[in-house]
Amino acid sequence: MGVRPAVRAEFRKTVGKLPFVAGLFWKTLAIVVVLVVVTWFLIVRLSGYEITAADYGGTTISTVLLAYLVHLWLMPGGPEHGPHE
Repeated sequence: MGVRPAVRAEFRKTVGKLPFVAGLFWKTLAIVVVLVVVTWFLIVRLSGYEITAADYGGTTISTVLLAYLVHLWLMPGGPEHGPHE
């Protein structure tokens, strides 16, 4: 069974309207990755926590989402205006 073409088309229109500034996002992602690695290091060193396989996957997803949210916050004009207007 697959996704109906009308639903797929509507999804593409909606995703295309998400505010995104590529240059700002990549800079934000780099900074967030550094902060996450430093945080991981501190947690492991100070608490003795052992990182599991699930931590890698969850942190990867969370890092990208956090970078996107910070990127929205830093966007010129704010996220409600977006780069398209």
